[in-house]
Amino acid sequence: MFLTKVFIACISCALVVADMAPNYPEPGTIWKTGEQYEISWFDDKKPPSVSKAWTKFKIDFMTGDNNNQKFLKNVARDLDGSKISTFNWTAPDVNPHSAIYFFMFTNENGDNAWTTRFAITDTEENMVKPQHAKQPDGAKIPWGVGKMVTEKSKGFPLSNVAYSMTPAMASAAERNAAVEIAVSNRSDKIKVISAGLLIASSLMATLVNL
Repeated sequence: MFLTKVFIACISCALVVADMAPNYPEPGTIWKTGEQYEISWFDDKKPPSVSKAWTKFKIDFMTGDNNNQKFLKNVARDLDGSKISTFNWTAPDVNPHSAIYFFMFTNENGDNAWTTRFAITDTEENMVKPQHAKQPDGAKIPWGVGKMVTEKSKGFPLSNVAYSMTPAMASAAERNAAVEIAVSNRSDKIKVISAGLLIASSLMATLVNL
């Protein structure tokens, strides 16, 4: 009974095109980052049929509330509903790991269909509650805003080691901090690298003279 209510609530997040009926992920679905899963859909036999209206469509990975859905990543495009009814996709790393993600199907005419919201955990299968228990309009449908996590966005891990700075090192750091580095195009990347090496060399020279 609970899942039925959740399903009805999630479907109400938008006007779903009757002929295209995404059915997985389904209510209560939990995916694990890095694992491959199957996205599936079927024709509910209401006109127009999937074989006619959905011969070329795309699937997008989304987040956000019902009225302000946010695009995260294109999953697939140029899919033909008359030939296939599933698509395999690897669950990405996201932040936060919560039941705030869903897929949006869009055909050539701009018609849409949505899956229910589902969760993606981290590699240890940890997850948190959605940031919001209700939609902005008051509907009791949990939601949140997530984002993709890439190796680039993760950056370098922070060290827990504490360092103390001598007066000489502080003075050198202050001088180098005053150097302005502007990146306006691709060729300027060389300037950034050179400036970085200059700063590093300056600090090394300071350490040697301590």
